Order: sequence, then C-alpha cells, then structure tokens
Amino acid sequence: MTEEVAHNPACDEDATTVLVVEDEVLIRLMIADALRAQGLHVIEASNGEEAMRVLQSALPVELLLTDIRMASELDGRALALAARGVRPGLKLIVASSLEADDELAGLADAVFSKPYDLNAIVDRVKSLLAEAHHARQRR
Repeated sequence: MTEEVAHNPACDEDATTVLVVEDEVLIRLMIADALRAQGLHVIEASNGEEAMRVLQSALPVELLLTDIRMASELDGRALALAARGVRPGLKLIVASSLEADDELAGLADAVFSKPYDLNAIVDRVKSLLAEAHHARQRR
C-alpha cells in the first residue's frame, strides 16, 4: 500500500473512494491520476495482498479496479472473488491483457482489455459510482 494511502486524511467516511490495484507502477499512476482529476479519492495497491488489507479495513472503498494478471500470490481473479466475499456490494472493474472468460465477466461490473482506454475507464468508474450512490439513496 502506498504511503499516501496509509496517511491520507482525505479518506473519510463520506468520500467516494476507488481502490486501484495494478502491479505496473506507471499504469497504476496513470489510472489513479485520471480518477483524482475527476475529484475521486484513490487508494493504490501494487498487489492483491495489499488490496485485501485495504478491503478488510474500515476504509470506505466503493469501487475496486484491478488488473487480473499480477505477480503476487493473490492475483486479480482471486482478489475479485475475495473482494465479493468481504464487500458484496462493492463495484468491480477488472482489466486484463487476455480475453475475459465467462466466470470473470459474470463476476465483474465491467471488463477492460489492455492497452487501456483511459477515458472509457474513467467514464465507467463514474457511471458505476453513480449507480451505487442511487442505490444507497433508495434504501
């Protein structure tokens, strides 16, 4: 987990927070910066283990965006499955350089292939967060 995450006072309970999990640092920074430019709070993790620590914490993560192929014990597929168990209402976007199989496509709210279309990812993140916000208001 980046230091910014661990000590980010802006991550309060009312913030809209996205967890970006990508082992390629430049790609992770590119996505995180684009989301921050939209006014979102972003937590960055470089692997599945870091991401699970965030998801098991009290941090208010509303959306998980994860790469599938990561060089860690907990790859993106295992992370997505575990995330659904820990936070069933969590919005989930997965990305891969390979074609998503039916299981993965059924698990995620959106699937993107690499190379990333950054504008499409940002638009989909915003629409999924809007859906989550409307669902909370109906309760």
